[in-house]
Amino acid sequence: MDADLETRLRRLEDRAELGELVARYALAVDDRDFETLATLFTRDCVFDNVKGVEQGRDRVVAYYRERLAEFGPTYHIPHMQTLDFDGPGAARGTVMAHAELAIDGVTYAVALRYIDDYRREEGQWRFRERKVSQLYAMPLADLPGGLAQELRKRWPGTEPAAGDWPVAP
Repeated sequence: MDADLETRLRRLEDRAELGELVARYALAVDDRDFETLATLFTRDCVFDNVKGVEQGRDRVVAYYRERLAEFGPTYHIPHMQTLDFDGPGAARGTVMAHAELAIDGVTYAVALRYIDDYRREEGQWRFRERKVSQLYAMPLADLPGGLAQELRKRWPGTEPAAGDWPVAP
């Protein structure tokens, strides 16, 4: 097979595998499947989340156990993924997504982006680094007028805050 064609085919396969990684993440989180979730991150991963930064696969999974215990049902919906490849086993990307979360009997809507660094480890694409940013997070009932307001992040027990993007001029 032509080297260029082989490279292009590998890139298409990598794109499909990375899309599958994102889908498996959403399923594992929503199903509270912590065993599968652990397989999606590299051993030395970094997860920059709404509560801080976690380092290492075990600590990331512990974070999810703690955080998801605060929620009722959740539904993560990845929409689109952009990808840039840094070599045969390294890529960067952004995943645009929404999530619906039940917190203390109230349904919350969240629009988010995951800024990702992917690595192939043991023959499988995994998250090496994942950073979460939010356009909004608020009770679903607030959404009709809430997106137009500056303080779009309204988590229970915290002061309302500006969304992470767009950055104000």
